[in-house]
Amino acid sequence: MITKNTVIGLTIVGLLVSAQAIAVERGFYLGGSVGGASTEFEQGSVNFDDDDVAWKLFAGYHFWQFFALEGSYRDLGSPSDNVAGNDIKLETTAFDVAGLVGIPLGPIYLFGKLGVVWWDSDFTVNGGETSDDDVGYEAGVGISVDIFKVQLRGEVEYLDAGEGAVMYTVGAAWRF
Repeated sequence: MITKNTVIGLTIVGLLVSAQAIAVERGFYLGGSVGGASTEFEQGSVNFDDDDVAWKLFAGYHFWQFFALEGSYRDLGSPSDNVAGNDIKLETTAFDVAGLVGIPLGPIYLFGKLGVVWWDSDFTVNGGETSDDDVGYEAGVGISVDIFKVQLRGEVEYLDAGEGAVMYTVGAAWRF
């Protein structure tokens, strides 16, 4: 006799097996994302923390369904504000390389990323500009869904740039 629990168990097993069958395929992808970035920077006694529109271009290769290597160029925008009587503007760009580790759940792919970021910031206070650049780390989480050859994705990433930056984006990639 087949019980309700047996049917539920077989359904779960079937979903897990089908998730592996339609998992992310190995290969190259190229895409772009747009969203926002919250950046912090400190220059002397002036602390700056503001948001602006941000974007990135990325390319990667899925070696296995659970691992990809990805590189990107990103622009964290040009937030500006008046803080304690100081006109402040911050412009930050970065290059990065990261490993992505994920798990396919049917057509949805959940992933985490960890990598290295090379960043450059121009910090302007009352017309006087200083520049800073360094190497830091990046960490993030995301979700994507593949629709034929197009991957739609959303991400939240932390960049160890300046005093820290959080970038949140939505985008698309083409799978080759």
